[in-house]
Amino acid sequence: MKLPHRSFRTQLLKSFFLVSVIPLLISCVLTVNLFRSKVARDIAASDIEEAERLNGKLTQLFDSFRAVTDQISEDAYIQQALTEGRVRIPSVYASLYRETESIRNISTVDIYSGRNRIYSTGRGTEDKTLPLHYGVLKRASEHPGELVYTVGMEGMDTTTPTLDIARKINQNDGYVVITMHAQGFTTLLGGGLSGQNGFAVVNRFWEPAFRMGSLANASVLAGCRDNLMAGKGYKDGLTGSFYLSDLGDSGLRSIYTAPPALSQDIISSMYRIILILAAVSMGFCLLASAWMSRALSQPIHELSDAMKRLRHGDLDAHVDMQREDEFGQLAEGFNKTSARLKTYMEEQVSQQKQLNDTKTAMMQAQLNPHFLYNTLDTIKWVAKEHHVPEIAALSQSLAKILRRSISGEPFCTLEDEIDLLENYCSIQSFRFDNSFVFDYDIPETLMHAVIPKLILQPVVENAIIHGLEGVPDGRVQVLAKSCGAEDKDLEILVTDNGRGISNEMLQMLARHEAPSLSGHLGCRNVDTLLRLNYGDAYGLSARRLPERGTEMRILLPLRLDSGSNHNS
Repeated sequence: MKLPHRSFRTQLLKSFFLVSVIPLLISCVLTVNLFRSKVARDIAASDIEEAERLNGKLTQLFDSFRAVTDQISEDAYIQQALTEGRVRIPSVYASLYRETESIRNISTVDIYSGRNRIYSTGRGTEDKTLPLHYGVLKRASEHPGELVYTVGMEGMDTTTPTLDIARKINQNDGYVVITMHAQGFTTLLGGGLSGQNGFAVVNRFWEPAFRMGSLANASVLAGCRDNLMAGKGYKDGLTGSFYLSDLGDSGLRSIYTAPPALSQDIISSMYRIILILAAVSMGFCLLASAWMSRALSQPIHELSDAMKRLRHGDLDAHVDMQREDEFGQLAEGFNKTSARLKTYMEEQVSQQKQLNDTKTAMMQAQLNPHFLYNTLDTIKWVAKEHHVPEIAALSQSLAKILRRSISGEPFCTLEDEIDLLENYCSIQSFRFDNSFVFDYDIPETLMHAVIPKLILQPVVENAIIHGLEGVPDGRVQVLAKSCGAEDKDLEILVTDNGRGISNEMLQMLARHEAPSLSGHLGCRNVDTLLRLNYGDAYGLSARRLPERGTEMRILLPLRLDSGSNHNS
């Protein structure tokens, strides 16, 4: 990038900064981000594994609850007690303790008859009642035979949640109620969590049945609930990772949380180290640029001064620099260039004089076609005067062809080209004793299409000379039509009923290689002219007709004459 009005030292300083400091900063930032990503992935995998372990234990526990309530509902002594009312017989307690052995160490199992508790695996014999018109017994009565899970509170301490699981097991309002306290969850899940992790079991209203670790703080779950009520994501505005899972068909969910993989203090320390490294690198860059600018600026100034003199026309500008490094090579190259430039300018003056002399000779040579045209015109009138109409007709046709060929315009209309072909074919018909006819079928609108001058005559000539040789009833026809997308191209077909084009010629035309067509100058010129003017998609092609003869196809863009000139 060119930086005008800037010193070399400034540019060198910027270059050192861009080359060393910026890549260092980018690499350091990428390293920190990659490290954060790697640590986050590893910790996330560990967190997911831990959450799955805890959820697996809860799922197994809920399966045990279902199995225990199945056994209780099928126990004959318990069913008898529920049917007859509260009966204190040892066999009922024995059955209850036997059926609840797998869960008794982490939960309390109560048997209710209506709203009254009649048996319990808990300590104490105090009476306990539960309402039938709401709460866990109400839900159990609405879903007989199924386990229902509700979040309750332990006694008067409304800050200590419990999980109540109930099932109706008798038609006479007999219920099994299993109560899970925080201690039972802790025993089941294996104690506390490591670090700042948290775990909680909540219902669909995000009321906790159990919480521990970082989720023991009620504000976190309250924040999740507030986000949901505001229509946001449950963890919006909260830091750390959250893993939310459904616990089977219980209607409960587990939440496992973990702190960020790297604390903000650690990340800030990493970026401070990056800034310190960047500052140190910048200092080294400044020192290096100052030293190198002194070593490099002097030869550059000398070369710059010599170039200024050369730009102002001093072709004798010379740099005297005794160095063997790249600057010495530059100085030597400059000196050679200025010397060659001086020689070149002298040669140019001489060549310009020769060019002027050549142009003068060419202008004089251009009189020859005009002289030939005027002479043919004179022959025509002499032939008419002496009553030789054939010579007059030939002279007139040839004069028209010459007048068109020496025209300075490189393009003409298709109508002008057809007119030239008619004159050309009249001469050739006389030459070949009227052994062929020429005709054309072109829509009137396409007669005004603009084409390069003299692109049809070489093709027609090729058809007459090579195609119709030895054919007594020869015919050459020119057809034209629009084609391509939206009829934007012009297709001109030159057909004959001659002996047909050779395979060798077909292959040369298909390759579009000018050297291959060196023996067919007319076809080569037409194909080259079209491809140079319009691109490789256009040009000259050919095919052998099934019945007899050859079809030459000329393809070029369709452009209609505006009526004022023949420019393309």
